[in-house]
Amino acid sequence: MSFMVLNTGRVASQYFYINLKMQKNVIMPSRYKFDKVVKSFIKRRYTKPFKNFINYQKQSLQKRPDSIFGIVFHSARRNLIYPLNSDRNIEFLKVCRDELDLNTIFFPVREPDKVFHSELNRQLARLAGDWSFPLGMNGWRKIWKINDCINLENETIDPDEVSGFLPNKITQNDLKQFSRDFIIVNSKIFSLYKLFKKVFDNVIVFDYSYLFKSPELVFSSMAKEAGFSISDLSLTQTRLNSLPNRFMIYNSFTLQIDKKTQIDWEKRGIKRTINDGLRQKISFNKIFREKQNPFLRFCRFKFEISKVISICEDWGKYKPLVPIPTNLMPFTQRAIEAELSLGLHSDDILFFSKDELDEIHKIIFAIICPRFDMNFKILFDYYKNNVYYKDIPTGKLYDNFIKINKQEFININQLLQSSRFLLYDKDIS
Repeated sequence: MSFMVLNTGRVASQYFYINLKMQKNVIMPSRYKFDKVVKSFIKRRYTKPFKNFINYQKQSLQKRPDSIFGIVFHSARRNLIYPLNSDRNIEFLKVCRDELDLNTIFFPVREPDKVFHSELNRQLARLAGDWSFPLGMNGWRKIWKINDCINLENETIDPDEVSGFLPNKITQNDLKQFSRDFIIVNSKIFSLYKLFKKVFDNVIVFDYSYLFKSPELVFSSMAKEAGFSISDLSLTQTRLNSLPNRFMIYNSFTLQIDKKTQIDWEKRGIKRTINDGLRQKISFNKIFREKQNPFLRFCRFKFEISKVISICEDWGKYKPLVPIPTNLMPFTQRAIEAELSLGLHSDDILFFSKDELDEIHKIIFAIICPRFDMNFKILFDYYKNNVYYKDIPTGKLYDNFIKINKQEFININQLLQSSRFLLYDKDIS
């Protein structure tokens, strides 16, 4: 049997994904892996990714026969077709039920005002660059070369470097029509419930707020319902969906090592030798990459909560390279409230010797970390003061949201009020 957690609308799907993947007998593919399957099947009418996903599930369960398979459906509102009761949606869900042995759907529900507020701020963040640092701000780059780092070595970091990179203020009036439509039209939560209820018997509606009032209760109840055991809840108090966490997620970077740098390193005794056992693990794609351009190597990095690096695979598999020393990135570390590490993409780690990785992380600590931390602080203040609304703004957008979705939320609220926590209501059609 398999289970699914449905992102019904701003319900912290990453929080569910990471904490469920922490459990020893839960197999949890990345959210984006399943999103691609959905988009291909429903919108492109291309079934091969789904067939590959079925094989992935079978192989995973063969390797871990005592485990249960779980899915976090992150992009339900974006990748399902409207109206929600369309035949194409129903066909896809039936195939999931039958081919993936999917029988339990967890359906967290958020209050309508909070859905609107969160979705509004998310759409405004798109206008500000999706939490990404503007290129050039304090020398920031998505792709760094060693020479870039050397050139920035003596340049000062400006704590006020916002002018010219970001607009002075972003408001709801700046939203494009498609963003306004998404906020309003894609909040039909009871229609979403009825779609899944047509296909699945066990659709469990519960109040999203319990996730933060009592996360242990939520996950233990989910475990009992879906048939897995709880082994690690150490990240339930970590701020995995906070604004500070967004800046870490969306500001990964790549470091390039060109031939000149390689020659300089060799002169300094920094060896390139890679263990033969490791080289045997290098994929053909990576060998081809190196042969295609032997004068340029690269490695992908991100800053992340230490415990999360090896768990979250939404952006590929990363491994912790080295912990971030205390006070190296003081604002970031205070805002995240957890130990941070420098993560290196697992595909790239095989191309570098230990000596090279030691040299790389020293360069990152000296040049990139201080700039990341300052830009983090600048954008954190900017989003709080110039992008995000602290309270729901009045106006036509909110009025239309309530008008169009009022009955949807009344119906779903009746489900919540007539049931206990995580109680499956068999009488709702």
